[in-house]
Amino acid sequence: MDFFSLESIKNRIDRNFNCMKELEQLISIQTTVNERLEVVAFIGKMYAEYVTGVYASDVLEKQIVECGQNIEFSLSNKPRDKHILIVMTECGEVGGHTVLVHNWIDWDDENQYSIVFTDMNAIYIPKFIKKVVKKSGGKMVCLSGSYMEKATKLLEISKSFQRILLFNHMEDIIPILAYGNRNWKIPVYFYNHADFKFSYGFSVADIVLNLYEFDVDKTIRFRGVHKKNSVYLQFPGQGKMDGRIEKQDKKVTRAILEQKYGIKKDEKLIVSMGADFKYENIIGFEFDSYVREVLKRCSIESSFLIIGADRERDKWIRLKKKTGGKAQALGILSRTEAVQIISAADLYVASFPMVASGMTDAEQSGVPCLILDIYGRCVESKNIGVSESVEELIIKTLDILEGNKDKYLQTSNINVWTKHEWKKKWHAICNDITEHELHLFHPQRMIEKQEYVNCQLMQREAAQTICTYIGSHHLNESVKREIFKIEQKYDMGINSNYINYLERKCYDLSELSDKHLQLYLTLIKWMELKQEGKRIDKYLCQQGCNTVAIYGMSYMGNMLYKELKNSLVDVVYGIDRNAEQLYSEIPIFKPSDKHRKVNIIINTTSIENSEILEKMNVNDIKMLQLDDLLDLIHEE
Repeated sequence: MDFFSLESIKNRIDRNFNCMKELEQLISIQTTVNERLEVVAFIGKMYAEYVTGVYASDVLEKQIVECGQNIEFSLSNKPRDKHILIVMTECGEVGGHTVLVHNWIDWDDENQYSIVFTDMNAIYIPKFIKKVVKKSGGKMVCLSGSYMEKATKLLEISKSFQRILLFNHMEDIIPILAYGNRNWKIPVYFYNHADFKFSYGFSVADIVLNLYEFDVDKTIRFRGVHKKNSVYLQFPGQGKMDGRIEKQDKKVTRAILEQKYGIKKDEKLIVSMGADFKYENIIGFEFDSYVREVLKRCSIESSFLIIGADRERDKWIRLKKKTGGKAQALGILSRTEAVQIISAADLYVASFPMVASGMTDAEQSGVPCLILDIYGRCVESKNIGVSESVEELIIKTLDILEGNKDKYLQTSNINVWTKHEWKKKWHAICNDITEHELHLFHPQRMIEKQEYVNCQLMQREAAQTICTYIGSHHLNESVKREIFKIEQKYDMGINSNYINYLERKCYDLSELSDKHLQLYLTLIKWMELKQEGKRIDKYLCQQGCNTVAIYGMSYMGNMLYKELKNSLVDVVYGIDRNAEQLYSEIPIFKPSDKHRKVNIIINTTSIENSEILEKMNVNDIKMLQLDDLLDLIHEE
């Protein structure tokens, strides 16, 4: 969606807000508690994705709390000392939200942590989260059922814990349903991990822990939380997860970049990283124009790599063409590869108009960082790396590229807490907040500079996100019809996107169905083998295959490894496109890595061997599909 003036942006924000107010009228006409809650959750998602100037709603939270009073509950158990329950909606292999929870548990080694997921299947929990919870001595539970059923289960689980820590998604109403119950007395701590979005949870939050100092004031002014209940608690590790990224020699990385992206070893390298929408052009701030101007005015040959930006998008294709290939969008990379590229850079420039992560990794690698302060967050900062205009940012960029980088190193105004400092502050907060009560809060609609910026960044993305939400939640058909009527009235862009979403979903489901059918049939063959007393390891040894590698280290690959690990067959390593995100007792490499010689590679995926081998760095290693291997054993 294009904006041509500040007035048009303000008009769009107002239309978004009016759409939400009309949607709120749907709540009262729902006939069941679950339908009512479904609509409230949907409206929360709408508020979170579209910029309206609203960041909390006492009216909507009151609706949720009233429903929660229907749950019969009493605190019969005595909470266990030093046991903390984290409540999450879901988590993923990548992203700062999951890293935040991992680091929190890892750093606070004086408490035992368990996690309850309100909307997640256990098989998708990342292994590094399972590992850190196990190390802590805790457990993980995934809730199922209706909203009320989930809230009831959450209360029963929670009553054994000394403290509750919320890391849930903005629209998640389960914690309010549960901890809004009149009989709940155990303290609830809410971590505000996304200050720029609307969120539920402030009525049950005995303290709001803010990611940045800037957010402390915003929580008070915008969300209406009492000032004594809004405090700053830094992200433990500042977004970096210890032990997951192996450092690589800068010369080696530059050699890889030369081969992969055409970056010459003697030229300057500038790197930025962020989700594509964080680079969306808005009035007065165009990241691609900044890149072109830097490369045009720089007297030294330089290249600019933008990690996370959609390389297939016209905007970035044009940028690459106009800069003669010197500026490239790389798309989404693994965390390992992204960090390696950042560490090999001569300069890191934070994404704008919206700032993303990456600066911590750059600073820890001795790479100077520059940031454009659009919102005025750094107004009192003496950090030389902060610029207040695009022209100032260009001048500082050129200054660093031309050899004056030393004065920009270690200039961050953020005092990064050590593990000891962080624990001390967290435990002090725990000692201050020991009881739970429901809280009144008085949110105010505010439209300031950040709202003008974020509306331009998020409007298009919001429509796509809401389509996915509607497709995956149980809104009844009559409610959907009313939603589409209202959204068309305010031109929210949902209906047209929803048609495309349904078409894509049908195609994806068809492909997924075929894949799962193949895996199911393979498992049946495998089970039949075991019933006949035939063994995979015995057959492989007979064929002289004493050393093997496994391609595809997901569920099937891990099952095969467990089958072979105590046999005469040596599983030397695994191969997987997502190698850096997986944990195993054996090393896992990417297909493009150099692989040690083994007798055979067993392919546990449904992808054809020839398609895989084309992209692999192997010399004369035979590959056999697991399904075909099972057929050969059956035929014996």
